[in-house]
Amino acid sequence: MTAKRSADVPLSHLLAGLPLLVACACGGTADEPPLLTSADGSLRVVFRADARWLQENGKAEMESALARFADIDLVYAHNDPMARGAQLAAEQAGRDGIRFVGIDALPHEGVRYVEEGKLDATFLYPTCGAEAIDVALLLAAGVDVPRDLVLGTRVFTRETLASGGRPVPAPGDAVLAELRTAHAAALRGESLGATLRVGMSQCNSAEPWRAQMNADIRRRVDELAGRVVLDERDAQNDSNVQREQVLELVAAAVDVILVSPKEEVVIVPAAREALANGIPVVVLDRKLGSGDYTVFLGGDNVAIGRAAGEFVKAVLGATGGGNIVEIEGLTTSSPARERHDGFAEALGLRAPAGG
Repeated sequence: MTAKRSADVPLSHLLAGLPLLVACACGGTADEPPLLTSADGSLRVVFRADARWLQENGKAEMESALARFADIDLVYAHNDPMARGAQLAAEQAGRDGIRFVGIDALPHEGVRYVEEGKLDATFLYPTCGAEAIDVALLLAAGVDVPRDLVLGTRVFTRETLASGGRPVPAPGDAVLAELRTAHAAALRGESLGATLRVGMSQCNSAEPWRAQMNADIRRRVDELAGRVVLDERDAQNDSNVQREQVLELVAAAVDVILVSPKEEVVIVPAAREALANGIPVVVLDRKLGSGDYTVFLGGDNVAIGRAAGEFVKAVLGATGGGNIVEIEGLTTSSPARERHDGFAEALGLRAPAGG
């Protein structure tokens, strides 16, 4: 059993002797073998569930895990809303002492949850909204932009909140900084011969992180004082609607298309159509299932998952292992798979022999 942690007690004093549990929705009773385990068997994934990025689903899946497993020491959720849903389920069930780790680190969401003690850590997933408009401006100015711009993360714990999180940089951070310095005039819109028309298809604006991306895009457009016009669409979590939206933007002959896909494959024909019509396609967050894009811009999900795994190892690894519940995002999307892969890599998790 685990002990409830007070903010006044050093974490290291409470870790001694605590086990680590990683749980999976496909698991059965607590007596069944784990779904994933570390090489020495000390770290065990016993429950994994696809909660499709939603808080209410995260809560429901955690309720299932709590009903089936008496000892859960940590929940790793692929975003902060699902982590918060899991934390609410544990709180309502009176299950103290479980640690919660999420991803996104929006100031009003994950960062605040850490400050309030609801989450133990959250990892920044950059929205890349302002950066997307900058990339559109650079492409319009004829600047050679790297095909893949992958940005870093920040680790927010109660110890790092005051400093704005501990940075974990990625190569794309330096590349983007160099582009911004070298092409400052283009990023002010001074090289535009006419108003730049940017089309945007967001997969689901109801998600808080995506709403923040939209806000970051609009804020950057507003800074350009009419030099950029934004045609913004919301697919409302429907891949087929999103495909049609991209085709509509092609028909409208916008100058650049930004798209944050719901899934990888469905919109590929629409992206291909855009390229065939000479319209650059900037893909945000989730990758396409093909090379039919001009620039991919997003966070390093494998590195974020790896950083989360390193945090879990530091928090629980010294205690001899234990139990973790993994609540995943939409498993047909690249971020969910990559956040799992990085986490599993950091902890050395594998399917047990004969499992």
